[in-house]
Amino acid sequence: MYEPKRPTLVATGLFSLWAALLSLPMLQGKWLASPWSDQYAAGYAFRAWGAEWWHRLGHVPLWNPELFGGLPFVAAGHGDIFYPTSFLRLVLPVETVVNVNFVLHYILAGLFTYWLLRRLHVSWTGAVIGGLAYELSGLIASYPSPGHDGKLFASAALPLAFLALVIALRDKRWEGYPLLALAVALSLLGHFQIAYYLLIATGLFALYLTLEEVPSDPAAWRVGRLGLALGAVLLGFGLAAIQVLPFIHYIPFSPRAQGFHGFAGSTSFAVPWSHVPEFVLKNFAGSRETYWGPNGLKLHSEYLGLPVIALAALGALAKERRRLVVWVGGLGLLFLLVSLGAGTPFYRVWWAVMPLVKKTRAPGMAFFVVALMVALLAGMGAERLERKEGRPHLTAWLVVAGIVALLAVTGVFGAMAQSLAAAVQAATGLQTIAAARADEAMIQWGAFGGAVALAITAGLALAARDERLTPRLFAVTLPLVVGCDLWLNARHFWVYSPNPRADLFRPDAVTDRIKGTPLPYRALDLGVYPPRYYGVPLMAFDIPQMLGHHGNELRY
Repeated sequence: MYEPKRPTLVATGLFSLWAALLSLPMLQGKWLASPWSDQYAAGYAFRAWGAEWWHRLGHVPLWNPELFGGLPFVAAGHGDIFYPTSFLRLVLPVETVVNVNFVLHYILAGLFTYWLLRRLHVSWTGAVIGGLAYELSGLIASYPSPGHDGKLFASAALPLAFLALVIALRDKRWEGYPLLALAVALSLLGHFQIAYYLLIATGLFALYLTLEEVPSDPAAWRVGRLGLALGAVLLGFGLAAIQVLPFIHYIPFSPRAQGFHGFAGSTSFAVPWSHVPEFVLKNFAGSRETYWGPNGLKLHSEYLGLPVIALAALGALAKERRRLVVWVGGLGLLFLLVSLGAGTPFYRVWWAVMPLVKKTRAPGMAFFVVALMVALLAGMGAERLERKEGRPHLTAWLVVAGIVALLAVTGVFGAMAQSLAAAVQAATGLQTIAAARADEAMIQWGAFGGAVALAITAGLALAARDERLTPRLFAVTLPLVVGCDLWLNARHFWVYSPNPRADLFRPDAVTDRIKGTPLPYRALDLGVYPPRYYGVPLMAFDIPQMLGHHGNELRY
């Protein structure tokens, strides 16, 4: 099996390639924020105001007087206040830091997954495939569309946490424990709910390593290492305590103190069953104006990649990794059930048993764990191809690719979406049929593109098997095919806007007039500033508003 002389450097180059292609508009001074994103509604204003007042006070502001009559700045949560890269906002423009954060963490997500697979003794090509499959998986790659950089920070920490556990519990090296503490802290400082899922997945993976990877060690040693791992998790909480403790103290005063509108509220924005075909068919459920599902709003993708799913299925049959496959598959299934929310009876038990779940919503965000598990299996599948295993599967891939392509060009998938949309419209009253019709061309070309990518993947594997393709060429072309398929899906969700300081967040006659008014006063924003009828653009100018947009304001 091929491995370059500088394996990590070349792998990093491949992870950077796709991020660079997606980031080209940044070179023109564009800002990675769509008009419908949380960056426009609140993210930019929160961060610009926080950086300005940090400079004025000499420390992070603790109170935000600009919204709803005031609310705690740290405790209520205003984004990545203490995340390490947040300090760049003290010396660089907010939009520059947002752009850098997105690019950096996509590369890190791929690199951490690569390192994890290498520690699991997967080949170089397999590790690269796994890294790309996670970095560019639909949910991860579409985070820029809703402006959810905090979710990206925490999602990138999941493979890092798994890597730390392998080093600590299986390889018995001390550096795994501080690395685990770092991963936990980064996830907590990035996004609490993503961190919640990360901690559960990490705990289950730690059990796998303790029970399955070192069964010959005395039980006392294994339990001791598990205790040290728990200590590392607690240390991670300690590192993030500057954000965690104020948040915990604030919960009784927040709108979610009594839970989030019962079971129905907690299961809002789960992954509906009608979205499931999108796991393998690009754009099937649509997004923004072409979204036809029951959630009312969808700014992301759930595409895992048709070639990636095929590779994962092949990896799941790796006999020499049977125990790992079972645990990885079990983790993927668990978090798929969480993501489906009220779509299965399981979530009723989860909601009743698991602490703090009643205070959350959008269980669909747990799908990032599914994406990592599929990526790990795909890496194992790519390694099996290098070993020239799975010949019958390659024939099946070609057949599946042909069927998918035929169904795509004949409009079957588009008709399926319209049929599902009709059921949604009948049940909810939403105008989803028109949205599904608008999505028809995207469904057609998305499915056809995935089929072509799967056929090329099978062709490459057959050529390598028959020695018509050198191991080096196979190791280069396979990641390019898989990456291109995922990139074609991701590029629709990297939407750019002009420099905010020259566009929505530039001073004008209105802000100048208000700023010239002596305090005390509060402005009533009646949706003067497009494109959002709600938001807090005035906060960026240090103008207090009567109302605002936050979601975790004081409930009194």
